[in-house]
Amino acid sequence: MFESQDQTTMANILREVQRVAGGDPRIYLNDVQVYPQENGVLIELEIQLVAGADAQLLSVFFDQQQRRASFV
Repeated sequence: MFESQDQTTMANILREVQRVAGGDPRIYLNDVQVYPQENGVLIELEIQLVAGADAQLLSVFFDQQQRRASFV
């Protein structure tokens, strides 16, 4: 998360999020977007419970300056 914000790092983050979410049989990952920001990385996930019908959007911001993550 706290490496340089180049295309390779963003692609690695995307793959890792897909790998981790894919390992949970309770959820289906509809979409993932990774956005480099001035102070960190924003990850937006559209997640759906396998037993449910509604998808939810989850946004997490990883702040490089404060070295912490927060829900947006």
